[in-house]
Amino acid sequence: MRRSMLLPLTALVMAPVFIGCGSNIPTTPPPAAKEPYDLLQNLRYLAVRKDFPQAALIAPITPDVVFPSAMQLHKAAKQMGLTLTPEELKGLGIDEKLAAKLDDLPGSGTDDYSIKDARLAFNAGIYRLLKGLTPKSWEKIDSMGITDNQAGRQFGSQTTVKDMTLGFGGQKIMTVSCLKKPDGSWGISFIRYEVGLQGIKQD
Repeated sequence: MRRSMLLPLTALVMAPVFIGCGSNIPTTPPPAAKEPYDLLQNLRYLAVRKDFPQAALIAPITPDVVFPSAMQLHKAAKQMGLTLTPEELKGLGIDEKLAAKLDDLPGSGTDDYSIKDARLAFNAGIYRLLKGLTPKSWEKIDSMGITDNQAGRQFGSQTTVKDMTLGFGGQKIMTVSCLKKPDGSWGISFIRYEVGLQGIKQD
């Protein structure tokens, strides 16, 4: 009798451990990316855990990248119908004045749009685009390859930019342009969806 009861009891004890180990979503903030592929964990974590300060770790810092990229991120998100809730705006450090500008940001600084504002807008733009995928999709998504981005030379002849394609189920979902930062870690300069959200099979 005791031996027959041992297996069910063991299964009950082990089941939660098995389920927990299967998740691809980090439960603690990933470190700065040493390689472009490392950014995937940062994206998964930011998108699902909504730990908004993490965005600054993977964002560029130089104005020549921040201003135009912030503009393009929010322009792309607007075209896809992706918006930020009041709670998300607050968590991202976006006040009402800056929030009103996000859909129509300039590509450079102005008297009422500083580099500080642009960095906050950039961070918000990354998260805004990530919202296009559900947590279950972020669980499945993986790198489908990394290639050189020659257009990244626009930011300077020594600038290194790599394009990482992300997808699942054999479908390319988005391309993430990864930029090597002055400190040697990798950040994100742009995110481009390769397919409309309606064309992605999400649970």
